[in-house]
Amino acid sequence: MSEVTVVGSINIDMTSYLERWPQVGETVTTRQTQITLGGKGANQAVAASRMGGNTTFIGAIGGDAFGSDVEARLKGYGVNTKLSLQADCATGMAFIDVGPGGGNIIKLSAGANAALLAASIEAHAHDLSNSKVLLLQNEIPFEASRRAAQIARAAGALVLMDPAPAPVPFWPHDALAAFDVLTPNAHETKLITGHEPQSLSEALDAAQKLGDYGAGGAIVTMGKMGVAWFIDGQSGQKTAPKVSAVDTVAAGDCFNGTFAAGLASGRSVEASIELAVQAAALATTRKGAAASIPNLEELTTTTVFG
Repeated sequence: MSEVTVVGSINIDMTSYLERWPQVGETVTTRQTQITLGGKGANQAVAASRMGGNTTFIGAIGGDAFGSDVEARLKGYGVNTKLSLQADCATGMAFIDVGPGGGNIIKLSAGANAALLAASIEAHAHDLSNSKVLLLQNEIPFEASRRAAQIARAAGALVLMDPAPAPVPFWPHDALAAFDVLTPNAHETKLITGHEPQSLSEALDAAQKLGDYGAGGAIVTMGKMGVAWFIDGQSGQKTAPKVSAVDTVAAGDCFNGTFAAGLASGRSVEASIELAVQAAALATTRKGAAASIPNLEELTTTTVFG
């Protein structure tokens, strides 16, 4: 049995680090450019694996050299791969600019990720039915995610959905009922509820309100502030540790993958959230997407949190 199964995107990330943001029409020289493994799904799978979870990733690659590259990189992190080859597509790619404060702008080319349709999911029904936790995001067609959720839930798995990148317009409220726990950030929360939380207390109110919109439970992530949650009638807040962030790429993916692995290992919701907040904070002190994600041992030995 896979403790965690991730269905979603896998990309090659081309990340450039900038001294300053360019103006329209201006050319600036990057400080550094890296080519690495990325994609929200792949990042989440790496996080779950590095936190000790037996992790399976279901996704799609293109018929180009990048496809075999990303598969080898994902296997290198100990993830079991179930990748369909879309020979007529390019492998997904993300073009990421990171500014001097660690913030980022991302341009996404879906490629083979867009070809992972609901019919493709049926071939992986066995893997989905033998999962404790299924983790999803919004870089593949929604119907594929919903079908994966149906198969996994029917077998008793817990289904987590990170609704990022945010769909515009957002999914209808009845679609949220397909998932057990929703993990939106502040902006995504606004698209669902009409109000963007500005504090952890407002995030807690929003997490409770998301139940009225169809979500079974919710964790609202607030970046460097921390998170607030309302799941199975229990609620709480967790302040993020203060760190010197250099790159926030994949911090949310790190949070979600770590949270999934925590639940799959038998930790409580609160303990899993605490672990995930620490992992995400540590990831922001490192460059890259998958490469920035820490392992479980690092969370107990690092001094970055002071």
